[in-house]
Amino acid sequence: MNEEIFKEDLSISYLRAVAAKAEIDFNLNRRDSESRDVNLSKVITFDNGEFNAELNVQLKATSSISQYKDTGDNIVYKLKAKNYNDLCRITTTPIIICLLILPENKEEWITQTTEDLTLKRCMYWCSLRGMPPTNNLNTCDITIPKANVINAETLDWLLNKIANNGGEL
Repeated sequence: MNEEIFKEDLSISYLRAVAAKAEIDFNLNRRDSESRDVNLSKVITFDNGEFNAELNVQLKATSSISQYKDTGDNIVYKLKAKNYNDLCRITTTPIIICLLILPENKEEWITQTTEDLTLKRCMYWCSLRGMPPTNNLNTCDITIPKANVINAETLDWLLNKIANNGGEL
């Protein structure tokens, strides 16, 4: 298997598992022309009714320290300029980028025993909505706070925020 496809599969698996834990619907998009790999949705119940909260996700994964830098509080990632500009657009359904950081050694990415299935490292998220587009032709550095860890509580919080703000993140 191509290493890039392996990384993509791991990022999908990571987000799918976390969404399942949060009881959030996970729909993988067949086409990714608009930088939307996944749509997450959940019906949020309020005192005055229900709201179907939706969130689109652009997934990325890297193990290469040439693609990112850990500054302590942030991850600075080299995102393709096309993806950056797609993610900056104002859309009717909010979109975030989720970046899975994997160990450099491919053998450490995933381990399995009869007791555990372990995927090493962490996925982080950020929204680029409303940022100015780039004129760069290849890549654009983005800063993702390391506090923005993707877990079940975070996904639930994001969808509740969208529901509370009438579809805005």
